[in-house]
Amino acid sequence: MSNKAHAAVVRRLIERYGVGAENTNGFDVHIGDLIIEVETTATLHDAVEKLRVASGRRFIAVTNREALEDAVALTGKTEIGVMDPWGEVVREAGLA
Repeated sequence: MSNKAHAAVVRRLIERYGVGAENTNGFDVHIGDLIIEVETTATLHDAVEKLRVASGRRFIAVTNREALEDAVALTGKTEIGVMDPWGEVVREAGLA
């Protein structure tokens, strides 16, 4: 689901990390080995499941700071990292 907040975060991430191929593997941002899914609190669980089977540096970027705590909790036992809405790494990703 795309909304203004989602689109704004995707745009900021692409500006910050570079341009990747459009719709590569169905992820919001995919640049080299960097994969980022932009999510709200309501869609965090689905993103974890989607990223769990991907390989590379995987992150969930949240659309608002209120979702950070939930994102960190959900990714705690995974190698999936977490970014805030501006692309700052809150929890580093491991490599799969």
